[in-house]
Amino acid sequence: MVEESSNWVLEVEEALLDEAPPDTIRVLLAGRPLPASLRSDVWSHCLEIAGRKARTGEFDDVYDHPEQQAIHQAAARLAGSSVQQQAEAEAILTVHFKALAAPVTQPTCSLLRPILDLALTRNEKFHVFQTVLERFIPKNLAGGAVYDLARLLLLYHDPQLCNHLDSLKIGFQHFSASWFSSLMADDCEVEVTSQLWDLYLVNQDPWIIFFMVTVMLVNFREAILEVVEDREELLARLKRLPSQIEGEDIPDLVTLAQVYSTRTPSSFRTTYQSSFFTLPEPALEEEVRSLLCLPVSADEILASELVNFQFFVVDCRPAEQYNAGHLSRAFHLDCSLMLQDPGQFSTACSALLSFQQSALTAAAGGEHLVFLGDGEPNQEVEANMMMAVSRFLQKHSKYISVLVGGYPSFHQAPPASPQAAAAPSPNKLDSLKSNLRTKSASMKESLMSFIYTPGGPPGHVEYNKRGSKLYKGTGDVFSMEDDEEDTVVELAEVERRGDTVHLAACQRVGETGLLSPCHLLVSSSQLVVLLPGPRPGTALPASSRHLASIVKITSKKRQPEIITFKFGTSQNEEVTVFDMDRFFIPTAAKVTTVVKTQIEKLKE
Repeated sequence: MVEESSNWVLEVEEALLDEAPPDTIRVLLAGRPLPASLRSDVWSHCLEIAGRKARTGEFDDVYDHPEQQAIHQAAARLAGSSVQQQAEAEAILTVHFKALAAPVTQPTCSLLRPILDLALTRNEKFHVFQTVLERFIPKNLAGGAVYDLARLLLLYHDPQLCNHLDSLKIGFQHFSASWFSSLMADDCEVEVTSQLWDLYLVNQDPWIIFFMVTVMLVNFREAILEVVEDREELLARLKRLPSQIEGEDIPDLVTLAQVYSTRTPSSFRTTYQSSFFTLPEPALEEEVRSLLCLPVSADEILASELVNFQFFVVDCRPAEQYNAGHLSRAFHLDCSLMLQDPGQFSTACSALLSFQQSALTAAAGGEHLVFLGDGEPNQEVEANMMMAVSRFLQKHSKYISVLVGGYPSFHQAPPASPQAAAAPSPNKLDSLKSNLRTKSASMKESLMSFIYTPGGPPGHVEYNKRGSKLYKGTGDVFSMEDDEEDTVVELAEVERRGDTVHLAACQRVGETGLLSPCHLLVSSSQLVVLLPGPRPGTALPASSRHLASIVKITSKKRQPEIITFKFGTSQNEEVTVFDMDRFFIPTAAKVTTVVKTQIEKLKE
């Protein structure tokens, strides 16, 4: 049995004493359950409630809210047999609802349940409650845009499941309202909710709830799809989903939510962050309700062109516009054929998917299809494009999105800085071309840093000091200098080498759930991680581990493609784990079998 070191608990305690940022605590936790003894300190630290002005201290003992009876009943329900907790709950809820002049709702009251057990003062508990509401609960749930966006995310990852719910006229508001308004507190056992919040609060990301909802539905898809006609039965099943979550499921649920988050275009976060979590903007909420699929910005596509080719661009403009200028990897699809010649359009769609597969194999294009038009809403080109998008969605094609503003959005000038206000500003497409031509060492260093250390690299530490605390918990960092070009290898050549046993394309799962593309090379004695090289079909060796150092291989039961390799030493029956690497491997069964086979050969 593997006994992992508990040093990380001491490091969390040290980080709290040092008032380290929540990101540090998140990295130290690495998805592990937080000891209950640290919960109060971690929550209050991550929510920054220390020193806030008391509100309950000014409570005048006048329980005169118009719905005071409902508040009293809610407090009794939350506190159980504890008289002290009931008094605290009623005081906190009364102050809250009187200050907002808001109606009393059960999900909002339920938010207080996991907070009551914290070893904090009444004032501190009030501020934890208030901060969770302000930072993590979507605003204007009654407006419906939150549920529309949740539907778009499910449509992006599992269109068949989304279409099935649509066919039974089941909207997300019909079953998930309390999930969003209470962060599952109204639906799960209190200990399960506490463990969920342990990971939720240290991540500081209010969007995780959207991906948790997606993960729960996708994992429950077979039970959903088997209900063909009985709408009420399916609704009942959906509403029971959170109650089936157990404490041991929480790390998997949060990890998978982070994986789904990194496999989703992030443009919508920037666009809707303020409206969803600060002050609702009716125009933006109406925009969400009108969307056919997930929107993507030009900036995100151009960043992908420079970094990881996440998208496969489908240019739906007329041929003359496409020939006049287009992204170099864009596939032209004449959407007018859908009405004029359906047979030829089907052939073109088949060619598109075949071309995309070739691009994926050559690492020159992504699995995420993004359609772009001429940017003229309600005109023929855009209308034809939307019909084509609908066709792909009806055929349950995953990862479908549309470029906001169409092809002209690539040419919109970025905002000029005050210092350069007088100078002409290049448009985005010209900037892309210029960047692609630039081969300076500084550009390569910044790109590699962006790809492989998205949180920013640690400060430089001399080689003989790299065992120090600064490097604890950090992954492999690789930066490419001009004189290191000879480390670039051709993947085809690697695959042909006599010592190569297996080569698999996969994605590395970072400590925060961030995915980065890579290849795993299994040789006769080593497990090597290869990062994307400067050109398609090339790679850069990032780390190499001897197969004998692998002491355990585990997989996520909810998603077996996520494989964790644990490295350490073994003496008799005692195993010490000193490091681990996690990957999202589409061919996980094949890879793990090969690795285990090679380990057995080494033992022989």
